[in-house]
Amino acid sequence: ATIEAAELGTWDWNVQTGEAILNSRWFEIIGYTPEELAPVSIQTWVDSAHPDDFKESMAIAEKLFNGELPYYEQECRMKHKNGSWVWVLDRGSLMSRTADGKPLRVLGTHIDINDRKQAEQALRSSERKFRSITEQIAEMVFLTDSSGTLTYVSPSAEKIYGNLPHEMVGHSFTEFLAEDEIAKAVDLFRETLSLQLSTRTVELTFRKNNGSFFVGEVHFQFYVDNETSGGIGIIHDITERKNQEILQHQYEVQLKESQQFLACIYEDVDYSITVVDIRPDGGFRLKGINPIHEQITGLHNEDVKGKTPEELLDPHVAAIIINNYERCVREGIAIHFEECVPFFGKKPCWETTLNPVRDEAGNIYRIISTSTNITERKKANEQLKKMSAAVEQSPAVVVITDSHGTIEYVNPRFTDLTGYTIEETQGKNPQILQSGMTPKSVYDELWKTILSGSIWRGEWQNKKKNGDLFWESVVISAILNSQGVITNFVAVKEDITEQKKIFEELIEAKEKAEESDRVKSAFLANISHEIRTPMNGILGFSELLKEPHLSGEETAEFIELIQKSGHRMLNLINDLIDISRIDAEETKVEISETPLNDLMYDIYAFFKPNALSKGLHLTYTPGLADSESLIITDSGKLTQILTNIINNALKFTIKGGVDFGYRRKENILEFYVIDSGIGIPVEMQDKVFDRFHQVDNSLTRGYEGAGLGLSISNAFVKLLGGTFHVESIDAAGTTFSFTLPYNPVLNPVHSEHAAELSTQCSALSSPALCILIVEDDEMSTLLLKKNFKGENFCLHYAENGWEALELIRHHPEVNLVLMDIKMPVMNGFEATKLIKQLRPDLPVIAQSAFTSQEDMEKAREAGCDDFITKPINKHELLEKIQALLIW
Repeated sequence: ATIEAAELGTWDWNVQTGEAILNSRWFEIIGYTPEELAPVSIQTWVDSAHPDDFKESMAIAEKLFNGELPYYEQECRMKHKNGSWVWVLDRGSLMSRTADGKPLRVLGTHIDINDRKQAEQALRSSERKFRSITEQIAEMVFLTDSSGTLTYVSPSAEKIYGNLPHEMVGHSFTEFLAEDEIAKAVDLFRETLSLQLSTRTVELTFRKNNGSFFVGEVHFQFYVDNETSGGIGIIHDITERKNQEILQHQYEVQLKESQQFLACIYEDVDYSITVVDIRPDGGFRLKGINPIHEQITGLHNEDVKGKTPEELLDPHVAAIIINNYERCVREGIAIHFEECVPFFGKKPCWETTLNPVRDEAGNIYRIISTSTNITERKKANEQLKKMSAAVEQSPAVVVITDSHGTIEYVNPRFTDLTGYTIEETQGKNPQILQSGMTPKSVYDELWKTILSGSIWRGEWQNKKKNGDLFWESVVISAILNSQGVITNFVAVKEDITEQKKIFEELIEAKEKAEESDRVKSAFLANISHEIRTPMNGILGFSELLKEPHLSGEETAEFIELIQKSGHRMLNLINDLIDISRIDAEETKVEISETPLNDLMYDIYAFFKPNALSKGLHLTYTPGLADSESLIITDSGKLTQILTNIINNALKFTIKGGVDFGYRRKENILEFYVIDSGIGIPVEMQDKVFDRFHQVDNSLTRGYEGAGLGLSISNAFVKLLGGTFHVESIDAAGTTFSFTLPYNPVLNPVHSEHAAELSTQCSALSSPALCILIVEDDEMSTLLLKKNFKGENFCLHYAENGWEALELIRHHPEVNLVLMDIKMPVMNGFEATKLIKQLRPDLPVIAQSAFTSQEDMEKAREAGCDDFITKPINKHELLEKIQALLIW
């Protein structure tokens, strides 16, 4: 009875025989009577089981039989008599086994759960439909519990908020609101839930995940689901709609403003406006005119409304106006034109624009005409054209700027003169022409003048586009408007470059003439002095020689002085003869084979005593080996050139000394004389070769001479195919240099004299080693030169430590120094220390007749790399050099 009350279907299955005992409820659940399915066995169940559930049922039975499950419970489907499938809750348990442990008897029940399963399926279907809808729509759907916590959020939340749904579930809906909207939303929520209200609609501002905000329209209502309650809502992003509402409002405001603006234009503008309607038959009828049109024409708006042009105007005038209206309609666009038509006894000129107005269908139904009276402007334009033509064709430059000096106009003459095109100058400042040669004070005065309204006149030097300089005569004045305010400046300019050039040439010619007179006067004064001085010595001492009681010593002294004055007189006469020959172009070039190194040594030997007498050092440096130094040139003129320069260098050098020599530069020989004398001022350097100039032409100058030597030397250098150069720093010395062509004698034959005295440089392809011999004893120097004969050495000479130091400074090619210890001016120890400071790696071999250990130690302390005693053994010396140098 209990089983029947519970509506349980029971079954009892003998596993071994397959027999089954089923109660009537079991059959009733699937729509049968026991008789309809008799005989009953386990096969009865198998036949009614759903194929998909049967496999799972057999798997469960296997686990039950194996003892893995004490009982089982399974929801499965069975075939109903009407062909449908009904759901049952199948429960079973193994009740007994055979003696050998096999499953024997299984008891179980079937409960009809079909209604529940159908309800669950309906619920799931409903949920699927709900989710499908909420996941498809753009609006965000949400559920909350009674506390306002989100329990469901549709996927559209990601698009609206920027949050994934699961990031929002579990949070209060107020967390996603703008702060000032929270109180409003909470009150709405509480009121809706407490009063269980139906849908409420409200607009709220929400905060997105990125911090931005949007306006949402929220539809929210109360719901109850079984024992739970809460709220369900939809959020629709209406930000765009709100923006459109704002824009609509703005458009309405702008439209109103535009209407007011157009009304103001129509009423207050200073040009004529006529509104013309187009009749259905294509004719034209005036709709109205604005006040300015009334003032100009004398017509009144009320009188012209509804009238045609033919009714208001003379026929020929009306025909002109109608023709323009028809053209506007025909072309369908705004047309612009100028017209001069008779009107009430006058013939004014108008600038008119006709604008077609279209309806929604695109048909032109109205024309708006705007006209400006340009009669006076036409007259002004005619005058302006005449003035423009005059400016355009003017031979003078015309530039117009604004009040700030920005170029607005230049005429063609400006382009012709400066090279700048009109396009390159417009918008620029006239400063583009400034050369930097005009003082700032000129421009300051210019602006002060023209800003006061006055006219400025002046001259300045400007620069063309290509960099050429030119002079201009300039007149600049201001242009004022009717209120007296400066609006522009106009400059009228004339190119006066040629006039300036002519004027400057006249000034220069005048100055040259005056300078020539002055120089000639000074020259004559100098010549007079230079002639009278030696003549005074010759005549004076000749007179003294007549004295009867002169001693032999006095007689010899007077004769020597007479000879000295005679030589001075002879030199002056020779210089004057050379100048005369040069002017007459009678100077002859006598080309011969010239041993250049011998020539340099002879000059050195000639001037050496003079240098020593003044306490000056004198060094020379040949630039070629003897085998290369035999050249074709005029040896006499070359000697005279060098003699003149060196003589001047010694004359104007008080302390220090003179270094001379030459070097080869490809097919050119460059000769130089460097002194540490008084120098030549910059402004005098380009005049030192002028025959009538001396650095000091005053009567108080401290140096004798006529000032012809450099002029003669310069002329000789040009005759020999070279050029002269001078570099000098005032009070710090001078360098004279000149070039000659290098014309070597092929296969020269060396003289014994040249082999002994010239610089011995080998003609090997590799550079010779350069050795500096520092020795004050002439015999010792000659002995060293003999020892080095035939070696690949280039020799330099100095007679004391000071000369050696100077030579090292100017000749980086020196590879080794042979240093005597005991010398005048500066000894070898001091010189070596200073040389090592300049060039620490330069080897120095001390040479001395002193052989004590103390002297050798002092040499090492001074920086000497080796020591050799006199008399010097050639082989020992070469071994020491070889130890320090590889040649």
